[in-house]
Amino acid sequence: QVAWEVDEGLVDRKTLHAKAAIAKLAASEASGRVIDRCLQIFGGRGYDRSYPVERLYRELRVDRIWEGTSEIQRLIIAGELVKRGTGVLQMPAAVGGAESR
Repeated sequence: QVAWEVDEGLVDRKTLHAKAAIAKLAASEASGRVIDRCLQIFGGRGYDRSYPVERLYRELRVDRIWEGTSEIQRLIIAGELVKRGTGVLQMPAAVGGAESR
């Protein structure tokens, strides 16, 4: 959605920046929760370098740090919400999601 809005030039740059921050934050936090569960399933072997889950854990953990930490993404989002309110950052509902049932 955000990439499409960039291509179409529909929203100002500050709002697009905040929407991109929402997408980055949601993706990195969701992947972190998934890999944490995977590590829990593997137990001690999840830290063993011979298992792919160990590498995924390291890579996904650094994603929450590398491309702008989750805290920075939250600050960007909060700043835009304070300036413009909640309506400007709303994303469309997913097709076939819970809202359409």
